[in-house]
Amino acid sequence: MSDTKIYMGIEVGDASLKVALLDSAEKRVLKTAVLETETSPIDDIYTFETVLQTWMESIELESVEAISVAIPAFRSIIRQVYVPAEAATHLDDYLQWYLGLITNAEKGAYVVDYKVLSGSASLGLTVLLIAVRRQWVDALRKGFRSKSLAPKAMEVDVLSLLNLMDVAEGVKDLQCVIKADYMGVTMMWLSKDNLQGLRCVSTLPLVNKSREEAYELLANEVMNQINLAKEENAALDIRQINICGELAQDPLFVEDLRRCCPGYQLALMDSFSNLRLPVDEQDSAAVLCCAGAIGTALNVMEGV
Repeated sequence: MSDTKIYMGIEVGDASLKVALLDSAEKRVLKTAVLETETSPIDDIYTFETVLQTWMESIELESVEAISVAIPAFRSIIRQVYVPAEAATHLDDYLQWYLGLITNAEKGAYVVDYKVLSGSASLGLTVLLIAVRRQWVDALRKGFRSKSLAPKAMEVDVLSLLNLMDVAEGVKDLQCVIKADYMGVTMMWLSKDNLQGLRCVSTLPLVNKSREEAYELLANEVMNQINLAKEENAALDIRQINICGELAQDPLFVEDLRRCCPGYQLALMDSFSNLRLPVDEQDSAAVLCCAGAIGTALNVMEGV
């Protein structure tokens, strides 16, 4: 692999790293893997680095062109915010003020980023506000002993999936994507360069439930959130759902979701129109889990 320009995407899990390696010349995913860390990698950068370095050595990967990291939506604050025209020229200040309204955190406790979704400075802007705790951002920026492993870019997984659908699928029309992980389920309605709806379902109430009971309750709540989203915005009534994440690998959860979503077509995100996947079964086994990792690698590789 040393002669190939390789980009690495990493999605931070609850106690794992979801990793994807991409070849920029061939626009191909070379390998996906889920690396168990036992502790939360975003809170334990030493373990993050050690586990990653050990895995790279095991596959004889000496270096990569760039590393990018996706942080789960459940570890961040994401809001769609309307910014009036009179505040558009002071967008950073307005978003910091807005963040102060919805959190009790001290000033400077969050690193704020944003993506302009629509509008203009003269008429007002619709902005996707993203805030991540500064301690996690600083740890990822400064905590690695090996500077070659320090991330070149960081983003939330919602943007990673927006990148993935844009580059790998060339999406133009509205799509629904469900990312179902053990930490929680994120539902997003997106089109090219635009996020039109976002809903999240926590899995904390399912602790101590049996697998069968937990999946049934979770699938029902996902369908409930889809219905609520449609009630708020009729444009979100689309009939195909693209699903990825850890739970997308479990046939029992997928079948429960199909049963709770009659009239909807569920499509597993294990293949893409414009992105080649590994042929080897072992290298492609974690594609569903690593959708966010693939998307964040594409962000840097394609300059999205």
